[in-house]
Parts: sequence; structure tokens; C-alpha cells
Amino acid sequence: MTLYSFVLFAHITAVLAMFACLSLEVLSLFRLRRASTLSEVQLWIEPVPSLSRIALGSLLVILLTGVFLTIQMSGFGLAWLKVTIAAFLLMAPLGAVSGRRIRYVQRLSAKGKMNQSEILDLLRHPFLKISLAIRIAVFLGIVLLMTAKPGLGESLAIAGGSVVLGLASAFLIPSGRSTRSAPKTHLTAQ
Repeated sequence: MTLYSFVLFAHITAVLAMFACLSLEVLSLFRLRRASTLSEVQLWIEPVPSLSRIALGSLLVILLTGVFLTIQMSGFGLAWLKVTIAAFLLMAPLGAVSGRRIRYVQRLSAKGKMNQSEILDLLRHPFLKISLAIRIAVFLGIVLLMTAKPGLGESLAIAGGSVVLGLASAFLIPSGRSTRSAPKTHLTAQ
């Protein structure tokens, strides 16, 4: 096995890990937005901070191996590569802000001092859904850029279209409000 093959393998594996993190975040957010008890919230919020660390590690591996692969193909002047890096830089702050919000809710839910409507309002905040939808769409756009390797105009169209697709899908996805009625008292560990 050559060094290039190993680095390419690491790059692809990190991309798959990032997709896994985003998929688990979708599942967690879906379940959190439908939670009606403190135990449900704690069950589904527990893995989310770990996902942020894994996603950050994957992002770093993707970037480092991407730099190596770019050097190997002398691709620093390629338009699609520049747009890909900019797209990654868009994903990072969105993920960081979402992770901070989830950690805040996790700390508050661990104390058990918030009532159900307050915690559900925090979990149903539109930013969490919008951020996740944009990150998924942009990441898919990045994969398209890496496989198609288009020119500048097409690269910008793919990146911009990914953001628009992410925003549109965030508003088309149901709000996540549960049809179950729950008392307006403090959440309890049932």
C-alpha cells in the first residue's frame, strides 16, 4: 500500500464518519424535539456532545488528508477546491453553535430545574433544525464538488444551491412538535 492510498483511505473514512455523525444528530434531534419526559431528553441528548467531538475530528482528518491529496495532484489553483474549503468553513461555525446550544440544554436538563415547556422550547428552536439541514446539504454539495471537480461558476452554483436546499429542507421538515399532551409541570425522570 502506498502512502497516497493510505491517505485517500483515511480521507474517505473521515467523510463516512462525518456522515455517520450527521445521521445520528438527525436522529437525536428528531427524538429530542418529540421528548415529553426528562428521561427521554437525557437519553437522546447524551450522545450529541460526543458527536460534536467526533465530527470535529473527522473534519480535521478530512482537511489534513485533503491538503496532502491536493499537493499530490498539484490542485491548489483549482476552483472547486477553493469552494470546497469555503463550504467547510461554513459548516464549522454552524456545528459549533448547535453543539453549544445542545450542551446548554443538557446541563439544564441534568439539573431537572426546567419545566417541560421551557426545555421543549429550547429543543424546538428553529436554529437547531436549520443548522443541521444546511450542514447536511453543504456536506453533500462538497461530495459533489470532490467527485465532479467543476469550474468556478459551477462550483459556486453547487455550493450556493446546497445552502438554499438546506434552508428549504429545514422549512419543509415537520416542526417536531409532538401530538402527545403532557402536563405543564417540571419534567420528571419517569
